[in-house]
Amino acid sequence: MNKHTAAIILPYYGKFPNYFPLWLKSAGANPSFTFMIFTDIDMSGYKIPANVKVHHMTFDDIKKLIAPHLDFDFVLDIPYKLCDYRPMFGLVFEEYLAGYDFWGFCDCDLVFGNMSKFITDDLLDRYDRLYRNGHIQLLRNVRDVNCFVRNNLPYWNISYYDIYRLPGWRGFDEFELSEHLFANFVGEGRQYFSPDFADPSVFYKEFRSWNGRTVTPAYRWKNGRVFSLAVNGNPELTIEHLYMHFIKRPMKFTPGLEEESSFMAVPNEFVKDHELTQEEIAQLMTPDPQYEQEMYAKYGKMFGPRPTILSRIKTLIKKLVSNDPEKIYKLKLLENRLLRRRLPSKW
Repeated sequence: MNKHTAAIILPYYGKFPNYFPLWLKSAGANPSFTFMIFTDIDMSGYKIPANVKVHHMTFDDIKKLIAPHLDFDFVLDIPYKLCDYRPMFGLVFEEYLAGYDFWGFCDCDLVFGNMSKFITDDLLDRYDRLYRNGHIQLLRNVRDVNCFVRNNLPYWNISYYDIYRLPGWRGFDEFELSEHLFANFVGEGRQYFSPDFADPSVFYKEFRSWNGRTVTPAYRWKNGRVFSLAVNGNPELTIEHLYMHFIKRPMKFTPGLEEESSFMAVPNEFVKDHELTQEEIAQLMTPDPQYEQEMYAKYGKMFGPRPTILSRIKTLIKKLVSNDPEKIYKLKLLENRLLRRRLPSKW
C-alpha cells in the first residue's frame, strides 16, 4: 500500500498483554501504516517503532473528546466500552487524523502480518470500509463515513442513542447494526469483508477455528509475515494471514523473543522458530477436555452459541413486564434478531 495513507488507533487503559512487544514489533514491520496509541500506561519500557505514535491521555480525556459529538449524556463506565465508540473514532480523533486517507482501529491481543499484501491500493480505491471484526477495521476518512453511526434506521428500533446511554460493552463496533447503517448511509457496496486472519477459538486448547472444523498446529511470524502451518508440516501448504488473534487466550511469552527475525505461536505460548516434528504436531493438535471445560465456564456467556428460539421467546416474555433500561435494550435487541431484520433489497 503506497498510494493511500492510513492511521490505526488503539486507545488502551489497564495492562497490555504480556506479549505486547510482539504487537509493537509486528506493527513496526508495516511502515506504510501509522499506529496511534492513546493511553496513560508508562511506555518507557517498550521499544517503540518509528511508525507507532504514543499519545499520553487519561480515560477522562477520552470522554472529553467524545462529548462534543453526542448531544446527550453518554456512558463510558469501563475502558472496554471504548469498543462501542470505535465507529466514531473518525470524529473523536479528528485532529490527529488530519491528512490521512483512512483511519482504523485494532485490538492489542494480536500480531500483524504483511498488511499491505491484504489491504491493497485497489481495495482502498473501491471500498470505504474494510473488515467487520473488532480485531481491525479500516474506514475512509471522509465526513459521511465518520458520521455514519449517528443515524437511525426505520426498520431497527435500536440506535447509537440506546447503545451509548447504557453501561457495559455492546459490541457496536462489530454488531450487525453498524453494517446496516453503513450500507444505508454510505453505500450498500462500499464494505469489504474477507476472513483474511487467523483467529483460533478460545474454547479449544489447540488452535481450532470457532466453528471447530479447521485446526492448525502453530502459527509462524517471519520477516513481517504470518502463516498458519499445515497439519503435516509441509511448508508448501502453509496459509498466509493478515494477522493472528488470540482473544482471551493466555499466551506465555519470554522477553527477548521480539528481537528474533521469526518466532512461532503454539498452544499456548510464543516460542523460538523451529521446524516441527510429527510428534510435536500431534501433541499440539491434541484436544484438552479440562481446558475446554474451564474456558466454557469462563467465557461461554460472552462468546458461546446464541440461545435457541424457544429460550429467546421465554426471555422476551419475562422482559415484557420490566421498565428497566437494560432489559428494555435487550428486549429491543431480541426483537430485531427474532424478526431476522436484514438489509432491504433496495434503499
